[in-house]
This record gives sequence, structure tokens and C-alpha cells, in this order.
Amino acid sequence: MDFTTALLELLILIGIGLATPGPNPIAAFTHSGVFGKKSNVGLIAGMAVGIFMMELIIGLTIESLKENETALVALHWIGMTFLAAMALTIFRINPSTLGISENHQRIGFKTGVAMQFANGKEWAFIIIIMSQFITPFGGGLKAILLIASITITICILAMMVWTFFGDKASNLFTDPVKGPRVFKICGTLLSLLWVAFLIRGPVV
Repeated sequence: MDFTTALLELLILIGIGLATPGPNPIAAFTHSGVFGKKSNVGLIAGMAVGIFMMELIIGLTIESLKENETALVALHWIGMTFLAAMALTIFRINPSTLGISENHQRIGFKTGVAMQFANGKEWAFIIIIMSQFITPFGGGLKAILLIASITITICILAMMVWTFFGDKASNLFTDPVKGPRVFKICGTLLSLLWVAFLIRGPVV
């Protein structure tokens, strides 16, 4: 795979990941809907730091195992398992449980960092991204940092969009009619993405 093709595929993958309502988009959306756009500044900064930490850890782990084909294949299927579980979870989400009430406290930087490590969708995407794209991006720490910089830049922009959207349409996900439709569409997108990676297989 050449660099241009790899970059295009990476951007598509990141776009699908950030367009579907996993923990990060839902947190940004609902928190903004209750506390306003400015309340998400620290939260989004924490998300960016947490994602960077995960990408560095996972990327260096994958890079250290580049001579171990069995380990790389295993990591690929771990990521695929997380992704499949996330797609099933999205199909089964009850939108009425997603609202943040006025009694909840604001969340900020520390929560944004910590929630990444408990985010199954994040683990799935970062494992798959790093296992698929480190080599096409030239390998080594330089490739890991390049992938991380692209991912985090787009992530921050996407969370800003989710923040603005949440401030203007805070009841979308919890709407009894629109909410389930949104999650079915997103679950379908993640399922199609899983099938695409299943067909492609691990990059070793």
C-alpha cells in the first residue's frame, strides 16, 4: 500500500469512528447540551491527551512486535473483537438512558483522559489503525507520531462539532423516534467497517 492510499484509508476510518456516537462523541454532545459549549474545553483537551497516550503505547507495542507475525495477527483480532462488540453495543443502546441530568457534576480534563482507557471503541480503532498503517507510513516512531497527530487533529475538530451540535440539539439521541434510528445507522456503519477489515485481514 502506498502512502497516499494509506492516508486516504486512515482518514476514512477516522471519519467513521468520529461520526458514530461512541463514548467520546456522546460525552461531548450531552455535556454540552446541559452545561454549554464552553464546559467542554477541558474535556476535549483531556480526550486529546488520552488518545495520544493510547496511540503512543499501542503504536510502540505494535512496532516492537513487527518481527513477530503471530503477535501482530493476535493484536489485529483483538481490535476486531473490540470493534464487533462496539457495533453490537451501539445496536442495543437505549437512547433514553443517555441524558445527563442537571444534578450531574461537570466533567473535565481528568475525566477526558481517563475515559479513553475504559473506551472499548477507542481500543478497537487505535489497535486497528496502528496495526494497519504504521508500515505504510514508513514505520518507527515517526510513523506513530504522524498517525497520532492526524488522528488527534481530526478528533479535536470532530469533538468541537459534537459540542456545538449538542448545544443546539441536546435531545437528538434521547428522542424516542430519532434516537434509535441514529444508533441503528451508526451500528450498521461500524458493522460494514468490520466486514471490510475482515476481508482485508491483518497487515503483517
